[in-house]
Amino acid sequence: MTNNENVLAQHSHTCGIACLGPLTFHPGAVGKKITLSHGGCRASRDLETFQNGLVFSSRPIRLKEKVHFRVERTLLAWHGAVRIGFTNVCPTTGPLPSLAVPDLTNKPGYAAFAVPHKDCTPGTTVTFWMSSDGRLCYKTSTRTHGWVQTDLDLTQPLWAIFDVYGQSTTVLLLGSETGHLFRRTSCPLPRSTFECGYEETPPELQRRLEMAQKNIEQCLEDQGNNPCRPGSSAEDLCSVCLQEEARLALRCGHRCLCLPCANRVFAEFGTCPLCRQSI
Repeated sequence: MTNNENVLAQHSHTCGIACLGPLTFHPGAVGKKITLSHGGCRASRDLETFQNGLVFSSRPIRLKEKVHFRVERTLLAWHGAVRIGFTNVCPTTGPLPSLAVPDLTNKPGYAAFAVPHKDCTPGTTVTFWMSSDGRLCYKTSTRTHGWVQTDLDLTQPLWAIFDVYGQSTTVLLLGSETGHLFRRTSCPLPRSTFECGYEETPPELQRRLEMAQKNIEQCLEDQGNNPCRPGSSAEDLCSVCLQEEARLALRCGHRCLCLPCANRVFAEFGTCPLCRQSI
């Protein structure tokens, strides 16, 4: 029996041979701005911030066990959406960082990526799993899908990672399932009547975002109002989302932010993400 099987056995449940056991968010590993409810299956992040929304599965996930969750609430004032992944590291090991990407993914034993925000509208169901060859796979009810290759140790326990990030403010863990001919599922969840939809931007956040936009416009004016450069390389990517081209040069001289992330950084931190100099 592998270490993964040993740990899974400790989380066994007796409600039937087709039951995978209960599956909730881990109560001992919750981001600073997250509130758990609905029996530990709903995770809601404070609307005033886009970060500190990490949560994990309450137990290790089997290979090819498909984890399902629903995006319930969205706040369009932020940019980006929920991140998903897996880790070999027990979620209660040490303090949690503010972000899955890149804070966790820069460490060994973690793999995660961002679900496109266009596929995370309220009511969307996201399913993800680890394949037997180490691929982190996902699909959504909007019929998008994808995968990334990981280097995680598949003989060790794998906990699911959820980062309730950016526009995604509330998610509901729906459970999990394995198999095709013989289907097994996690324990059923309490019935939910929670309404999916969009959040109103809090007044204080709106004020901070408006101030951030003015600062961004000033930075663009300072650099000649020409933020775009032909072509981009890995070194040119935004240091926050690691996806879009870094187009904004800060007063400290670092060109390290795309325009959507600049709005968040100006509103949330007010410092350069590289040198921490005030912006």
